[in-house]
Amino acid sequence: MALQYEKAKEMANITDMIESPNLISRSQYLSKTGWVTSQLKSDRFKNIDGYLVAAAPLEINFSLFGVGYASDQNSPLTVPITKTKDIGAFSRENGEKLPLFFDPKHKQSETEQEVKTTHEARTLSGLKNHVAEVAISFKEPMTYAEIQAKLPDNLLINWYWLGMASDQLSVTDTIGKVIGINADETGKLKDESLETSSSSSWSSANYPSFVTAVKTAAEKRGYNVAGIDIYKDALKQVEKYPTLKTAKFAGIIVSGRTENLAILDDEPYIFATNVGLQAEILPYIEPMK
Repeated sequence: MALQYEKAKEMANITDMIESPNLISRSQYLSKTGWVTSQLKSDRFKNIDGYLVAAAPLEINFSLFGVGYASDQNSPLTVPITKTKDIGAFSRENGEKLPLFFDPKHKQSETEQEVKTTHEARTLSGLKNHVAEVAISFKEPMTYAEIQAKLPDNLLINWYWLGMASDQLSVTDTIGKVIGINADETGKLKDESLETSSSSSWSSANYPSFVTAVKTAAEKRGYNVAGIDIYKDALKQVEKYPTLKTAKFAGIIVSGRTENLAILDDEPYIFATNVGLQAEILPYIEPMK
């Protein structure tokens, strides 16, 4: 079981590093133990402009026979929100709304269900005294420096979306499997070289750690959608953009006061916006932005 335990920890580290949009792990511990089957658990939170909001935990089962995610936690529910073909994604664990990304390169196939591009940020104008998170999909990928220059100072960047090399997958194909990197508490990324490729040495918000994690996932894991492996697709991206200076991102998750988020859809570089979680502003906790 010791070997399987190490594999479970690596799986958790990969998940935290490359596919946890604005999800922060605060701990990693054994929640269930047994001779044949055990579970590694990580409590997770979202940073909504300085407000830590509890999110569904990461749970990985491991046994003498293998390692895998617990239950259906990596398969969110998708349901139509309105009759106008707007959709939403929701966690199976706690019903929280998940922010979605849209690929402007994607061309809808004849057999594919039509899904409208969303512009939900503008709907936040009616939600007063709250902070929220919003997924922003860019019309064109942007460099790290370009994003810093364009984004208003009154919003916090939480996560950078790598995007897809392929244009074949729709927004519904990639729900729960978007690849990107979490920012630090100030919205920034680091570019610090690694001494070893071991997952125990990876540092959150460090682009070289992210690149190594993507390579590890492409080598050891697989997640196939419509003939496209999500991890191998991400590998093409990081091979194209091996350093933070050269990297381009297809979108970001930002958080801030709702009145500041509501005007995002007016920005010419934004293709779509999609709202995730929100929190009421309390008199004794000042938002970061």
